[in-house]
Amino acid sequence: MGKLQQLLDKCNCIAIDTNLFIYLVEKNPNYAELAKYIFEKIEHGDIHAVTSSLVIAELLVKPFEMGDFTLAKKYKALVSIFPNLTLREIDYMVLEKSAEIRARYKIRTPDAIFIATAILERADVFITNDIKLKNVKEIEVIILNELI
Repeated sequence: MGKLQQLLDKCNCIAIDTNLFIYLVEKNPNYAELAKYIFEKIEHGDIHAVTSSLVIAELLVKPFEMGDFTLAKKYKALVSIFPNLTLREIDYMVLEKSAEIRARYKIRTPDAIFIATAILERADVFITNDIKLKNVKEIEVIILNELI
């Protein structure tokens, strides 16, 4: 946790990608502890977090495919009532910024929306495990796998 702790200690606001929610809820053997640590820091108010409202659509696909409505309920509860976590709606500014990011870096639209949200919300870093996003220069992108 040393690298992650040092990183978070320097941040006021972090932006988080969908995969962190998945690692936490589904107890991913490689990343659950890192995700848990991040969410505990958010919950205790040590840092503020932001993510795109798109996270809801991404999180619910697998539970709906599997008919696992208990898992869907866990995800919905997590994103809707978690303290110190802001869900930014996808508004015109997010869409315009995401188009700019997508054009510059040739990344998928959902990824560009998350990055645009992070930038517009003035997050210090964007935490993900998507290595393709490391090239983005407008915000520091932290790859979880590099913190292990």
